[in-house]
Amino acid sequence: MITPPDLILDRGQKRFMLGFFRVGFRPKLKAVWVRKPKEKKYIFSSNYYNIFLDIQRRCDFQIYFSKFLLSLFFVLQYTIPIFLAAIAGITAGNDLLVSFIQEFVSDEQAENIVKFFIFLISLLGTLFGTISATTNPSQSYDNAATFNNKFSEFKINLAIDMRNLELTNAMEEDYLQLLKEKNANLSELIEEYNQKRSIDKNQVEGDN
Repeated sequence: MITPPDLILDRGQKRFMLGFFRVGFRPKLKAVWVRKPKEKKYIFSSNYYNIFLDIQRRCDFQIYFSKFLLSLFFVLQYTIPIFLAAIAGITAGNDLLVSFIQEFVSDEQAENIVKFFIFLISLLGTLFGTISATTNPSQSYDNAATFNNKFSEFKINLAIDMRNLELTNAMEEDYLQLLKEKNANLSELIEEYNQKRSIDKNQVEGDN
């Protein structure tokens, strides 16, 4: 709704008007009125713009989450095999490790230190081995990379489709229909990614 502009007069203009009144030029009064500038405000329709923001937030969460998993599985798929190989090497060279530590402490202390160290890394090896067998880091990394790209593509396409509707002066019903379709597509994409991340599914694929 457009409201009529506010009208203001500065001190000089008021004096100028009084001069016109005195000489009887009332019709020229309109010439000294000025428009008060106002800031232009853009108000988006709450019927579809809030829905658009909700869909974007859902998509952003999936993008950040998949990026986090992408980094995590990238590290795990390389560090776990190296760590397990290091554990095997240390266990095999138990005597050499004891001999090295004996240079600094007594024989009994050296053996106790090595036993505790091997016990500790064995627990860590079991933990990382279980994580590797359960999550299948290589496959999970590929899934995270694939869906991170899909969610990013979805976000860009949503913005493009909204812009196309704006350029064609579409009605609000067209925006709502587009957002309904995009929301359904995003839900399907999230459900597909959840199934890919399923532990049971990863275990079955690992067995095969």
